[in-house]
Amino acid sequence: MARLVAHELGPLLGQSVIVENKAGAAGTIGANFVAGAPPDGYTILMGTVSNVSLAPSFYPVKYDPVKSFTPIGMVASVPLVLVTTPGLQVNTYQQLAAKVKQGTPMSFASPGIGGPQHLAGVLLQRQLGVSMMHVPYKSGGAAMTAVVSGEVQFAFAGIPVAASLASGKKVTPIFVTLSKRSPAMPDVPSATEAELKGFDIDNWHALLAPAGIPPAVRSALDAALQKALASRALADQFAKMGAAPAPGTGKQLESVIAAETARWSKFVTENKLKVE
Repeated sequence: MARLVAHELGPLLGQSVIVENKAGAAGTIGANFVAGAPPDGYTILMGTVSNVSLAPSFYPVKYDPVKSFTPIGMVASVPLVLVTTPGLQVNTYQQLAAKVKQGTPMSFASPGIGGPQHLAGVLLQRQLGVSMMHVPYKSGGAAMTAVVSGEVQFAFAGIPVAASLASGKKVTPIFVTLSKRSPAMPDVPSATEAELKGFDIDNWHALLAPAGIPPAVRSALDAALQKALASRALADQFAKMGAAPAPGTGKQLESVIAAETARWSKFVTENKLKVE
């Protein structure tokens, strides 16, 4: 996604935008790097809910999600989909809840502790009022393999993977973790339609610069980003990734980050979650 946005931003800014991949430690290596970079607008972060708002509750990071960055703007909304193993024989959230009430043992997979897929699973436990075993895997692919094989009963997945597996009847999609349906899976109800409250979970992506960049630089980056997100070609590429452009100003993003960080920090504390 970062490369797609960089491709659009380059001409708008009148210079090349180079993507440097600094992966590892749940995305905190890249976030730490940008937080400590000179505040001149030449180093920006493609942040996500994972490394901006979730990771600080699980890992010893050197940055503060609210104070260490200057938000430029939201880039994309990336919902998750609850998928179940076909052997569970459920097609709706209500049927899943009924299975739980009957005492059917449940476990769920995720690509690792502390990500949105993990927290979505814990939130589902709370909604269902039961305790389930969380089985973290080393990758999203391994987690999905576990659901397909029936090793675990469910997981939250990105839309492209969920749609592909669902089309082959290898998993059953139950709901999308947003208040409205996804155009990529129009037949799958939203969390709101499934009568779930407070289940708005978005693996959002956004651009952030180090704290303290000049206001004029922030405004220029913000304006360029909004123009980039208006690109039909970019929207089409995002759709293939199960994402949708989510235009929004830096000021709006400030509010989102503050709210998301507070929400998930409280959630992690209340549920006593930690990296083992």
